[in-house]
Amino acid sequence: MTARVLPSMRARLSRVVLTLSLVWGVLMALAVGLMLHRALDVLLDQGLQESAEILYGLAQVAGEDVHRGMGMLPAPPHDEGLVWQRVSAGGQVQLRSHKAPLAPLSNRLDKGFTDEGPWRVYTLPFPGQQGRLLVAQPEAHRDHTQWATLAGTLGLALLVGLTSVLWLNRRLQRELQPLQALSAAVARYNPLEAGGARTLPEPPRAELVPMAHAIADLGQRLAARVDHERAFAAHAAHALRTPLAGMDAQLAVALREAPDNLRPRLTQTREAATRLRTVVTALISLFRASGELRRQPLELASLMARLPVRGVQVTVAPDAGVEADADLLSAALMNLLDNAARHQATQVEVAVRREAGDGACCVILRDNGTGITPERQAAVNAALASGQGGDVLGLGLTLAEQVARMHGGRLVLHTHAAEPDGTPGGVSVELCLGPLRPSGPAPDPDRLH
Repeated sequence: MTARVLPSMRARLSRVVLTLSLVWGVLMALAVGLMLHRALDVLLDQGLQESAEILYGLAQVAGEDVHRGMGMLPAPPHDEGLVWQRVSAGGQVQLRSHKAPLAPLSNRLDKGFTDEGPWRVYTLPFPGQQGRLLVAQPEAHRDHTQWATLAGTLGLALLVGLTSVLWLNRRLQRELQPLQALSAAVARYNPLEAGGARTLPEPPRAELVPMAHAIADLGQRLAARVDHERAFAAHAAHALRTPLAGMDAQLAVALREAPDNLRPRLTQTREAATRLRTVVTALISLFRASGELRRQPLELASLMARLPVRGVQVTVAPDAGVEADADLLSAALMNLLDNAARHQATQVEVAVRREAGDGACCVILRDNGTGITPERQAAVNAALASGQGGDVLGLGLTLAEQVARMHGGRLVLHTHAAEPDGTPGGVSVELCLGPLRPSGPAPDPDRLH
């Protein structure tokens, strides 16, 4: 099952800032565009009116020369953005600009603006019956001017908006850096180990101070709890080892002096006491005050020979050796052998698989017991992977999993199908040990309570 991808605060805030900036830019551009459209209309009309008034004055000064007949003022070829006509009282065009049409631009007789097809026309009548002056601009020219202004305004607004987004995004990243620094400091924070960071640095933002103090306080409470349990383990070592050693010595003497009919029971009792001493030693080792592993080269053949498991024949592959804590590995292997015996296994094959590169290895125990169902295997492996066994794992698997974690590794179960002749396929348990490190992670006391 793939992990759910959590949303990012930076990504969400960046999207909000981008959306707001774009919406603001578009709205501002539209608002400014509408105002400019109206303002340009007024300015263009004023320019049209002022041009008409200038031409009106020139026409009045020219006097009767304009009555000589219809004609066009001489001019070199050029592009006119403004055309004009002098129209007689009878509606005849007496004089016009270079690109003005032959027909009157407008039939309006009084002063004012009109829209005549492709033209915006301003009419200015002459006194008496002298006709009128028509000055016009192409509507296309006016529209082009307005749209060009609107496009420039919109582009400028969007440019300002995008610039603001980039600036705000950079500011957002800089403001999130203290949070990222706090996350990195929390990752290094380890009040349990002398070599770890025992305190958290004071965050540079007021909003992060309560969080940092809460995390530091929680770490100190957990450290105090672990120190208390380690102290208890140290006392338990003296309180439990001596009685167990005395029991073993007394049982050894009893075996020599007991009659033959009592020796099997005394042997079983001594083996049970030995297993109990091994488990107690492992539990104490898990919570020893130093919290460090005592890894050393171990030969699995000699190690397995010292584990008292009745009814199970153990076969160890030649030259099978590992580097591990002897007490912890012995307790883990003994519990795994006990589990195999409870599942009616009579044979267990032990081998070592070494990983290439980093020096990690896996101790593999395969039995010929009844095995477990695939559903049970999936549940057990899920509990082992999550580190939250609950009711799924017993003490044996829990202790073995803790030993693997202390060595920087993991514990994995595999069930095998039965043979064609009906022989059970059994179970393979991989107790993987990580590469050599100065120390392993501290165990979880709640897992073993």
